[in-house]
Amino acid sequence: MTTATATALAEVYAHGPGKDPRPGPPPARPPRRLGKGVPLAPLAAEGRYAQTVIRLLQLALAPRRWEPWNIYNDHRLYPSPRAAYLVDVAVRGEDEWWELDPVRQCLHAPEDGAPRRSLSGAAPLRLRLTLHPERMPAGYGPLATALAWLEAGHVAGALADTATALGLEVRIAAGPGELPAPPAGSALELDLLTGDQPGQGWERVTAPRSSGIGPRGLSCDPRPLPGAYLPRLSAAATAPPPGSPAAWGGLHHAVAVRGVTDHPDGWYAPRGDQFVLRAPADALAQVQTAFSYPRQDIEVAGMNLAWVITAPTSAAIRATGAAGYHRLLLSAGAVAQHVGAEAATVGMFCRPARSVHEAPLEAAAAVPADHDFLYLLLLGRSRVRDFAYHLIPPEVLS
Repeated sequence: MTTATATALAEVYAHGPGKDPRPGPPPARPPRRLGKGVPLAPLAAEGRYAQTVIRLLQLALAPRRWEPWNIYNDHRLYPSPRAAYLVDVAVRGEDEWWELDPVRQCLHAPEDGAPRRSLSGAAPLRLRLTLHPERMPAGYGPLATALAWLEAGHVAGALADTATALGLEVRIAAGPGELPAPPAGSALELDLLTGDQPGQGWERVTAPRSSGIGPRGLSCDPRPLPGAYLPRLSAAATAPPPGSPAAWGGLHHAVAVRGVTDHPDGWYAPRGDQFVLRAPADALAQVQTAFSYPRQDIEVAGMNLAWVITAPTSAAIRATGAAGYHRLLLSAGAVAQHVGAEAATVGMFCRPARSVHEAPLEAAAAVPADHDFLYLLLLGRSRVRDFAYHLIPPEVLS
């Protein structure tokens, strides 16, 4: 990260509500609602649109898999650092916001007492994504805020993918810099409309996503990766579904490739449904050097792909302040979600990471001089498989 960008970000977070990264006691965690709420399933009786929205919320946001042997064993359609789940979703039907509890699969009224109405059978409903970086350990400091914005991009991407599969249409109603001040931490608002296209991309929504299985440190299957997978990943990154922040653009992609059939090792650029070779190199070894965890924890050099996302953050902050930077993080998170979901359809894992030394990674990837690192995706196939409880109700998948 350049000095100018670091200075600009310090100014952004010093004045942003609820995002002060300076040392001090960790903020109190907001209480989680544990009341009964209004279960999602019975609300399907309010109409076909309500039924489809409920399936959307269940598929995109609810837990999907429980792995008893995994220290972070709550798996959903999107990843979250340390399974902390830093993004909450609320639903507005008519004139009220309802807080969604994706674990208990219910909606909580804005205040105590009986709600006036649950979900209207008429479109559109609106979703609001709010950030809770305080759920991360205090030692993460300002990184927790960046991780929360990236996760919001993942959530928005998961909602857009799922809506497309169900034949709904997502529209971004308000983004950074456009949202009302309350509640603090609001990141994005999305409208859910009835679509005029049949559902598509169902496989991406139902494939078992994974960030990799590493009982003795994360590494990938050493066998060559089929080259036919790369066009699918490139298309997922460059042709996002409607309503995804990935369509905002402004990002630069450089992909380190190793051990892929018909693709020499080196640095590539995804363009449309193609990977274009930019420079032959032992690119994954270069990424390993820039990675901040030791090889016994994550064997980066043995991965098949390391996807580096950068952007002109200084220019974005100068143009629109915090909103410009946050839009880039949302977009990067959404791209990562689409790439990871597509990787899952061919049996690959996708491990998002921020744990890098930025300068050597930016130099190895030959990113533009005015760009800064945003996100790294490590992709390959797991060496092992293990037992897991599947939590998606069969009727949701039908």
